[in-house]
Amino acid sequence: MRRHLLFILGLLILLTLKTKPAAATGSLYDPGEPQSPTIRARYVCVPSLIWRNPELCPSYGPGTTAYRIASIRTPDPLPELPVLELPHDEDDKLVPHAYAYVRALPLNIYRHPMEAAMGLPPVRTMLSGDWWVSVGGLVEYEGQRWYQINKEEFVPADALALASPSRFQGVYLTEQPQHPFAWINRWVQPSVVPQGAINAGVEGLKRYQLVTIFAEERRGDEIWYLVGPDQWVEQKNVARVDVDPPLPEIGPGEKWIEVDLFEQTIAAYEGERMVYATLVSSGRTATATPPGLYRLWSKVREGKMSNPDVDDGAPAWYFIEDVPWTMYFHGGYSIHAAFWHDAFGFTRSHGCVNLAPRDALWFFNWADPFIAEDTDLIYIGGSTPNTWVWVHFTSRFE
Repeated sequence: MRRHLLFILGLLILLTLKTKPAAATGSLYDPGEPQSPTIRARYVCVPSLIWRNPELCPSYGPGTTAYRIASIRTPDPLPELPVLELPHDEDDKLVPHAYAYVRALPLNIYRHPMEAAMGLPPVRTMLSGDWWVSVGGLVEYEGQRWYQINKEEFVPADALALASPSRFQGVYLTEQPQHPFAWINRWVQPSVVPQGAINAGVEGLKRYQLVTIFAEERRGDEIWYLVGPDQWVEQKNVARVDVDPPLPEIGPGEKWIEVDLFEQTIAAYEGERMVYATLVSSGRTATATPPGLYRLWSKVREGKMSNPDVDDGAPAWYFIEDVPWTMYFHGGYSIHAAFWHDAFGFTRSHGCVNLAPRDALWFFNWADPFIAEDTDLIYIGGSTPNTWVWVHFTSRFE
């Protein structure tokens, strides 16, 4: 008897559960289609469901994200950036002089190699720190090679390491770009989707390669850019350039320079139009380039550079001879050529804005006021038109 009662009680419970009102649903198939699965409004959709009927799915969840990303398409055909890579002879002279790093310290400097052979005292001695010198010529005396670094100054050739200036150059823009663009900072293999599998069907992107950004996607703490069909790269691998409007202080048609410390890029504008863009190396954290809106106050065709707050010969001392194409914008901070490294797109300097030599020459010739070929330097003041410099930090993660 007890068994019959338990059986009847179980049936009543099952009937109660079956007749409980169901949650609101939406059909994934045409009405009347047999065995139609349903979407419950309180659940998220998996990718296979949202592809069939995206309008019935909520606007959140992994399925929705996957659907949205896969729906992003690059234009067909792909538009070309309106850029003109300026022609150069591969044998052209990148910088005004040959330069060299002093790799053997302390280093005695003699008036002539003969005086060193005779045991005469040096005219001066480089003690410690980082020294870069201009190399004027090579001579040989009693079987030993010597470099001349200044008038009546010679050092053994094996004490110097000749510099190989970067051949990188940015781009001249023939019209206003309609999409952001970027340079690849390090070799990277694009992914099919953000944070997804790599796209093995395309070539990897090389350092200094120029790409167009068609879309961006934030995934957690990461930002990804679409740079080609099914080609996503993470933000950390690129230096991005966007067209920005001039600040209110900048008058219509005036020339101005934008330095983006986050992206490590620089752009030249004439009014609202961007005319040139390239990579920079600004100051490292301990010697950061100061943000602000400035105006050029001096242009120097060639000049010596050092850190005046450090004693001559101290371990942190540096001295660089004949730095070409320098434009000062805030005290001792300047935009100038850097022949001693090829790390553009990354912070590197003691506070100045480093440019590859070809870029530095372009900016030097373009920026107001013009400086004649036979003029070494100019101080800018009064009513003389001079170019604005806007240094700022654009964080993509705010």
